[in-house]
Amino acid sequence: MKRIFTSLAMVALFAGTTTAQNLDIRAYGGVNILQLSTDNSTSIINGIVHRTTVSGRAGYQAGGSITFGGRAYVQPGFQYTNLSTKVVNKSTIDAANVFTDETTVQVISIPLKFGFRFIDPEKEDFFNVRIFGGLDGHHVIGVKHGTNSGAIGEITKDDYTNIILNTDIGMGIDLWFMFVDVGYQIGLTPVHATGDGAKASAFYTNLGIRIKL
Repeated sequence: MKRIFTSLAMVALFAGTTTAQNLDIRAYGGVNILQLSTDNSTSIINGIVHRTTVSGRAGYQAGGSITFGGRAYVQPGFQYTNLSTKVVNKSTIDAANVFTDETTVQVISIPLKFGFRFIDPEKEDFFNVRIFGGLDGHHVIGVKHGTNSGAIGEITKDDYTNIILNTDIGMGIDLWFMFVDVGYQIGLTPVHATGDGAKASAFYTNLGIRIKL
């Protein structure tokens, strides 16, 4: 699957170079809020049923991309992302019996976006409004536990799916040499290699600079 996704990005890159009316390089950074879905609302810890809640915490990302095309454009890129979650297990017998696990996952990805600019960049390049959609494939390179009670057990990168696929939708604004993107990623494939079939979705925003070539 990793080879398929890489090949798709290379095809889009080639197509963009052969039809491009405009070309710019973009660098950006931003924040994200992860939401991890799960089928499990309860868990068994030390023989006692616990209610499980999963909430997203603030993370961040940084990356770069190349944009090809006119009003319709293609945008392959490369990104490093920190995604964070907090899992709380509360005992159904003793309210004081609470296990908490805060996990941060580091991933690299090759986002591939296709978009549409409402203003023709050949006529106006100072300001534009865009909408976009695409695919993103996360590959986990590291896992850190901020607070781990020991009841849940240490999770490593080997516990995650090799390529975690997401679909991406959003909108952006270009202003002079700067731009801002706001988007939402919807999980398509399970996060964990084995387990509850949880999928990861995330809201994100990026602020960056663009250099027209």
